[in-house]
Amino acid sequence: MDDVEASTATPRLAIVLGAAGRVMIITGLIVLLFVVFQLWGTNFQEARSQSDLRDDFDQRLDEAASLIDFTVVAPTTTLPSATLHAATVPATTSSSMPVVDEAVPPEPPSTTVTLPGGYDPAVLALYLPEDGDALARLEIPAIDVDKVVVRGVAVSDLRKGPGHYSQSALPGNAGNSAIAGHRTTWGSPFNRIDELTPGDEIVVTTIQGEFRYRVLDPEEAYDGQLDLVDDRGDGHIIVDPNAAWVLTDFGDDRLTLTACHPKLSSRQRIVVAAELINPTVELPEWVVEADRAQQVAAVTQLGAHDIPDDTGEQAEPADTGEQADLVDEPAPQPTTTEPPAADLDEGLNGERGAIPGASAWMGGAIGFWFVGGFAGRRWTSGRSGRFGLRLAGLVPAALCLWFAFEMIDRALPAG
Repeated sequence: MDDVEASTATPRLAIVLGAAGRVMIITGLIVLLFVVFQLWGTNFQEARSQSDLRDDFDQRLDEAASLIDFTVVAPTTTLPSATLHAATVPATTSSSMPVVDEAVPPEPPSTTVTLPGGYDPAVLALYLPEDGDALARLEIPAIDVDKVVVRGVAVSDLRKGPGHYSQSALPGNAGNSAIAGHRTTWGSPFNRIDELTPGDEIVVTTIQGEFRYRVLDPEEAYDGQLDLVDDRGDGHIIVDPNAAWVLTDFGDDRLTLTACHPKLSSRQRIVVAAELINPTVELPEWVVEADRAQQVAAVTQLGAHDIPDDTGEQAEPADTGEQADLVDEPAPQPTTTEPPAADLDEGLNGERGAIPGASAWMGGAIGFWFVGGFAGRRWTSGRSGRFGLRLAGLVPAALCLWFAFEMIDRALPAG
């Protein structure tokens, strides 16, 4: 009797161990494939984006040479915020502004901004491209960097290349112009940023011209604030991810480069400051007003319950023990009239909202793989038939796995 029970237990144990072994092998294979995606797949995608951005930036320079004319300044008028980009409004010249039929008043916009009338939206779009579009060219010969900079530092923006903090000054303009970039994956434009030393040259080209910066010694760049620094090197400092003070105006004209530190971690930030050697340039006042209006509108349109608290979660109403009067006590609306401050952590700390999507795509990949194997065992006895059905399941599984990797990468902090 004991021999029978032992012989029955052995196959069950073998089944369990075999299943556990297959799960571990598949898990290890997925992890290995994710590493391959991180090291090579992301660089491939970034290279494609950079190729498109270079073409876009060259076209932007050509258009700027022929379109920009600041000699006409017309009286102010109120325009909807949707007219801030050429993508939303057909280009018009200063002499051919559209005429509105006063007999049929348009529906009032939710947000309005006051800008000088008679402007060309195509020119405005050259100065203020959409987030993720080409803004400048960044060259750092000392560390072999030659990248197109996009506007914005969201996760999706930094996947294309270095991103410009839109709340900071434009390169070549007075103040602090800040650019963020990855140190690993997605082209790793700032991989060797720690090798920069005082005096190294940084060249930034925009539609306003070519601007040369010189890397500063931290003692000179952050005099009086070194007590806020965790560590420093010859041409850089290491700070906390929340040290947004490095993006503020220091009373000079500088370029600030930021990235995660150490490599493969987002525990800290490495920051390089460089001073502008060229004379500064200025934006037309109406462009400045448009930029400010865009940022203010983005904040104003947020509802009170859309504003996260310090933990990143939506704030819950305080429990006073009484039922709130939803009619007489409406939720307060933000009254912000100032543009939001730059966030050093933006775009570099991942997006937690991508986790559900990553889980769904990963589940789809595993599902297609096992469905193919199950169908092969159930519907055919030949080895070639089983292989064909397994392959049929492998193709959609691979696609789902790719999108799962993209979402996982989006959720993880930058390294």
